Parts: sequence; C-alpha cells; structure tokens
Amino acid sequence: MSNLSSIIIDPQLLTVALISLIFLLILFSGIQKVPDGNARVVERLGKRHRTIRPGISFIIPFVDSIKKRGVVLDTYLENGSSKLSLIDSKGNISIAENRMDPKELKLLGKDNSEIYVDSVAYFKISDPIKAVYDISSLSDSFLSLIETTLRQEVGKLDGDTVVTSRDILSDRLRESLQAAATNWGITVFRVEIEDIRFDDEVSKRLSDARKEELVRRAELVSAQAVADQKVIEAEAEKKAKVLQAEGERQAEITRAEGEKQAQILRAEGLFEEQRLQAEAHFLLQSREQEGVAKGYSAIVEAISANSDAVIALEQVKAQIKVAESLGNSGNALIIPAEAAGLFGAVSAAIKSFEQITKK
Repeated sequence: MSNLSSIIIDPQLLTVALISLIFLLILFSGIQKVPDGNARVVERLGKRHRTIRPGISFIIPFVDSIKKRGVVLDTYLENGSSKLSLIDSKGNISIAENRMDPKELKLLGKDNSEIYVDSVAYFKISDPIKAVYDISSLSDSFLSLIETTLRQEVGKLDGDTVVTSRDILSDRLRESLQAAATNWGITVFRVEIEDIRFDDEVSKRLSDARKEELVRRAELVSAQAVADQKVIEAEAEKKAKVLQAEGERQAEITRAEGEKQAQILRAEGLFEEQRLQAEAHFLLQSREQEGVAKGYSAIVEAISANSDAVIALEQVKAQIKVAESLGNSGNALIIPAEAAGLFGAVSAAIKSFEQITKK
C-alpha cells in the first residue's frame, strides 16, 4: 500500500498540466506559416478580416479561421485545354503571375469576314480578399470579358485591317480587362494576340493578294534600286567632273605660279645682268676718264717742259693739212724731192713728239 500511495499523482497538478497542454495545442493551432508566392484570407467570426502574406503569422483560434471552402479561383492554360486552381486545400491563394489562355474565338469583322482570334492574358491576384468575395467565378468572368471585348473591337475592323492591328487589339483588350479586373483584386500585366487567321477560302484569297502585293513591292524595290543606282552613278560622275575640274584648276594655278616664278627669276636675272653691265660700263668709262685725265696731265707736263716743240708740231700739222688739201684737188702739183724729204722728216718728228708726250 505504501508503494501505491507513493505513485499517486496530485489531481491538481494533473489538471494544471492538462490545461497547459490544451492551451499550447490551441496556441500552436493559431500559428500560420504561409509559403512564398501565396497568401491566405482570414475570416473572423465568419466575416472577411485580413490577408496574411508569406511568412509566419498568428490568428486567434476559434475566433479567426482560414477561408478554404466556397472559393472558385481557376485559370485556363494551353488554349483552354487544361484548368488550374489558384487556391489549394489549405487556403493558400497563388499571388504569383499567372496566365489566362482561352480557346480560339470565332469572330465577325466589319466586312462580315470570319476571323479566328487566339489571345492570352497575363495577370496576378493583387488583392486576395476581393478575388475571394467580390467575384463568384474568376475564370468564367475573365473569359466572358475577353470574348466580349474582342467581339467589339474586331467588329470595328475589316479583315485586312485586323491582320495589321494586333497591337491595337492587345492594348484595347488589356485596358478593358484592367478596368473590370480592378474590382476583382486582379492586376492585368499584358495581353497578347497569339494568332489571327481566316477560313480556308479567305486565307487563300489573302495569300494570293499578299503574293501579288509582295511581287508589286519587289518590282517597286527593283525599280527603286535601279533609280538609286542611276543616282549613285550620276553622283559619281558629278564628283568625278568636279574632281577633274578641281585638278585642272589646281594645275592652272600651279602653272601660273610656275610661270610667275619663272618671270620673276628672269626679271631678276635681267636686272642682275644689266646691273653688272652698268657697273662694267661705269668702270670702263671711269678708267677711260682716268686715262684721259692722265693724258691731259702728261700733255700739260710736256708743254710745261718744252713749249717750243709743241708750237713747231702744230705748224707741221698745219702744213700737212695744206698738203692733203692740195692732193685732193683736181690740179696736180709737182713737188720737188727736197720738199718730200722735208715732209718725211716732219712726219718722223711728229711721231717722235707723240712718243714723248705719251711717256
């Protein structure tokens, strides 16, 4: 009995332990660990309360709860062939970027042509509370809005214009989707038109028209290329003529400068020649004047030394002139031999006097 009484646990202590365990379990149940790229919607007493983001959060047990049921958040992938739920069994709502790829739509253009349009939209859930409570079915509403917008926009265009208006359709579709999706807690990033095609008959006619257009453009390009080639050749010829004219002008300038330089050199040479001749003539005249002056000086000295001889010489010169005059006259005179000897003596005397005066 003593051994049994010793292992009996105090009831009060056991109660405290059980209460503590239950409290810990309740407390642990209020811890919420949200994976990255997801969010959870918290309801408090059955009403929307708040959104918890990735990480560890805490909710009040029995008061707060995670919204898991009655939520339809779907999107379509691979041209409407597969469906993806954006919320799992734990209430994790994907807030990453997703795409809505509806099936190809058959639409009518402005000219009643049948046009097949395949579009895709890229979006994300930016406000999970609005996406859960403010829209009953995300995928159906999204698809309906895409189809309505495309019908309106394609109906404004004819078949030829639709082919070249992908960017316009994409922008208008994105604007319409974003205007409506803002109230759904959805952010639309971009919308792309993957394909635009027609039925076989229209496609064939468009292909033929496109072929004719390409041929016409090729001919225009060819004609433009020929015209451009002619322009290039004309420009090249023009440049060649300009260069040739420039070369000729430069050659003329060079020749003129050469001729000018040659004339300058010839003028300088002629000036130098004339200068040297003038200097030589001046020196020659100076020497002649100097010789004349020395001759006059010698005569003056001779006259000063022997004045009678000069007088006799002048008399003899006068007689010689008289004799020459008589010889040139038409009357012949006979001069005696003695007179001829006298003239010879006189001539010898004159030469001797001239030699004296030179010395």
